[in-house]
Amino acid sequence: MRKMMLIVTVIWISGGLLSACTTSKAKVFGTDMPSMKTIHDNKFHKTNDVKLKKPDRLDSDKEESMQGDFMWLPNPTLSMYVFKHLTPAGHPVPGYSTFFRMYTQDHIAIPSEQGGWE
Repeated sequence: MRKMMLIVTVIWISGGLLSACTTSKAKVFGTDMPSMKTIHDNKFHKTNDVKLKKPDRLDSDKEESMQGDFMWLPNPTLSMYVFKHLTPAGHPVPGYSTFFRMYTQDHIAIPSEQGGWE
């Protein structure tokens, strides 16, 4: 009896879900809704005819002068070769090379520290 009730309940829920898929789009959403293009144009292109001002950019000579003020401290890249070996479970691992930085973070020198690194 319990199994029969479960089957009837599953069939009833499935029938309800499938009948929802047969409803027409006009019945659900209506016919007077704007299209996606109209919504997009109203949202992004119509800003009450106010021109947006672009932010001022730095001139190239200003950027070059700023680049000279702060420099990266050297952080060498080390290479390591791992020879082929067997795992503790006995599976073979081929040899491979890997690269890593000596320090975990790159650091920037303040202008007074640059003398010895250039």
